Amino acid sequence: MKILIAPDKFKHSMSAQDVCKIIETTLKKESTNLKIESLPMADGGEGTSEILALQANAKPVTAKVYDPLMRNIEAQYFIKGNTAFIEMASASGLQLLKSDEQNVLKTTSFGTGELIKDALNKGCDKIILCIGGSATNDGGVGMASALGFQFLNNEGEQFLPTAENLHQIKSIKLPEDNLLKGSKVSVLTDVNNPLTGKNGASYQYAIQKGALKKDLEFLDQGMMHLKDLIFQQFNFNIDQYPGAGASGGMGGGATFFLNADLYSGIEFIADALNLDNKVKNADLVISGEGKLDTQSFQGKVVSGVLNSCHKNHKPLFLVVGYNSFKNEFPKEIKGVYSLTDLAKSQEEAIKAPEKWLVEATQILYEDSISLLF
Repeated sequence: MKILIAPDKFKHSMSAQDVCKIIETTLKKESTNLKIESLPMADGGEGTSEILALQANAKPVTAKVYDPLMRNIEAQYFIKGNTAFIEMASASGLQLLKSDEQNVLKTTSFGTGELIKDALNKGCDKIILCIGGSATNDGGVGMASALGFQFLNNEGEQFLPTAENLHQIKSIKLPEDNLLKGSKVSVLTDVNNPLTGKNGASYQYAIQKGALKKDLEFLDQGMMHLKDLIFQQFNFNIDQYPGAGASGGMGGGATFFLNADLYSGIEFIADALNLDNKVKNADLVISGEGKLDTQSFQGKVVSGVLNSCHKNHKPLFLVVGYNSFKNEFPKEIKGVYSLTDLAKSQEEAIKAPEKWLVEATQILYEDSISLLF
């Protein structure tokens, strides 16, 4: 029996590589007759650049940059040839802040711009930018500032805008030295929200980055101001593509400041990792993630693997940290195994995820045998 293991990370618990290793080791103990291929997955969120770098055999590079609160840190990205794989979260991520430091009004994406600049200065002219997990809601203006864009207020003074003062930008000056000339930037996102409005960056994601409910209208108005200003000054709409609202508006901002193309992360990665062909050659597929919910079927790893299983008529089994999906599952999904259910509580599952993943895999194996044979 040929098994393909293609999970996402279990956020704050296990990397996709760890999940693959545990499932594969457990299955091999169950049977020596299995042919197993592990394919750690990602969808544009945290960990994506590492997955792509692993596939491309890219080398890690470290750069000194500013974090979301403009403190000095070292951040890592990857280079293969003239291609750089950069993760926004490594320089501008929520993971870099303590809970009491999270304040989306004051955080900046400046450090992400510094990583891009470092890659360009090292000769990279192809940038793959993965933008999940940000601590920001600045529409990418911090990143743009690091790349030479100037943001001027009513007095004509240059300043570094954040979400709390986007509305103070009176005009934008393009860089005198266009570092990005001749380069191609691809931005991967795991959501397809617009930039503004009730389904946009501010209303949907700012609270998890430290905003209060009373801040949301103000934040959205700031983003609308940025959008309107860029349209008036440059005749460019930064809210024209799905995913413009991703990572505090970085998706939309990148289409202007970086002349970037926006991609669904899971579609880009599925293509890069040759997922369809690997699913086609398997008898069954195992995927999963930390929390299974409605969003799992809307541009996340599970949705990408499910689509491939549907196309190739293959059974899919899911192992998840917690299952909050209450609707009927698609017919391709033959079993869902929740670590929380096995551990009897989310707290217990989080304490020893490896233990419960082993148990879930053992049960999955028995179920798959009865189903396939």
